[in-house]
Amino acid sequence: MDERTPHLLVLSGWAGVLETALSLGFDVSFIGSTDDFTPRDRDVLDRCRFVYEIPAEQIVAALEAARLIHAKHPLDASVSFGEFGLESSAVIADALGIRGLPLASVAATRYKDRMRGILADHPQLALGWARVADAEGLATFHASHGLPLIVKPVAGSGSVGVRQISTPDELRAVLDDAGFWIEGPYLAEELVEGEVLYSVETVTLGGQHAVAGISLCRLAPYPNLAITEISVPPPAPHDRPIQSISRTVLAFLDAIGHTWGLTHTEVKVAPDGRPVIIESQTRIGGFRIFRMVEHAGGVDEIATVLRSLLPGGESVTSPHLPPTTAVGMVVSLIPPAKRVRRTADAELLRAVEGVDDFEIGIRPGEVPLPVAANTKRPGLIWLRLPDHAAAERTKQAIARTYWVEFEDGDVWHPSF
Repeated sequence: MDERTPHLLVLSGWAGVLETALSLGFDVSFIGSTDDFTPRDRDVLDRCRFVYEIPAEQIVAALEAARLIHAKHPLDASVSFGEFGLESSAVIADALGIRGLPLASVAATRYKDRMRGILADHPQLALGWARVADAEGLATFHASHGLPLIVKPVAGSGSVGVRQISTPDELRAVLDDAGFWIEGPYLAEELVEGEVLYSVETVTLGGQHAVAGISLCRLAPYPNLAITEISVPPPAPHDRPIQSISRTVLAFLDAIGHTWGLTHTEVKVAPDGRPVIIESQTRIGGFRIFRMVEHAGGVDEIATVLRSLLPGGESVTSPHLPPTTAVGMVVSLIPPAKRVRRTADAELLRAVEGVDDFEIGIRPGEVPLPVAANTKRPGLIWLRLPDHAAAERTKQAIARTYWVEFEDGDVWHPSF
């Protein structure tokens, strides 16, 4: 290989990122788990210069591996687009003096109490909060802020371990739950109520932020915090606050010192119309949101930031709030938690106009696990559509096509 070819270190993630980097002309090395890689994925790994199959979230081990790679063939940049390599990627870039995610914004977004502390100095972004390590701390916060409130792990993700507290009985249950506090400390916050959440995907190059796409995320009814549907762009009338949400997110990125890379920021709109930052990560959004953004508005987030790392990359730009010409969507299948007798053939969904892909794990003889967090769920179906009217027709067709029959004789069809 040409020794002058930029050498990119990718931490964690999937083979598609490696393929994109290789296609752009990078010399690529990889650190991360390959347990879920297919034989085709491993063919992509074979095209990488160095591969260390260690968990990317093990920061010290990843840094040691990166130093070994750097000594053999100097690295030019370190990136991660997935959850588990973010901290390691930023630490490696800083330690080796190469390009990559900025430590400031990674630290601010990985640790929720740190983020709230920074935002406390920006009144338009602030929210009532406290770090609580025990029931006494939560009781003190409640005495100052009242109900409703929310308690979440300081460094958690995917809504795992999050408790929404809206009634005195719910508060008492958390205060009395000794097992809950073993996993602390937690962040207690004022709760911004509502069953919709906005997801804002941004591209930052040279300190200049651009919103690549905004999605509407529908939440399951209280008290379940799981997302049931995501659409890019938001349908009417939920598209009305897009401009104010965008301004709030850009101010947030300035506040945390973000200067390069992608971010995925969740926002709720308070009853008074004020957009409130819920949390953010310096990565792409889950549920393949980045693909929905590309389908709807044409921005390839990953390729854009990678191009900025190539020679001449200082001229790379990204459109801000590009017009959308299509709709990208994902819907969840959340059947009752009862033993399954049989299901419709999921392959029939491929004939439904607008269905792009699906992952369905509902099996005869099993009981689908209740969905209480944004992690694994029984089924996901991705849609590629010309507009929101077509989306509604496709969802109705899915509901007619797919069903689950339970051992008790009930037949369930999805409703959206």
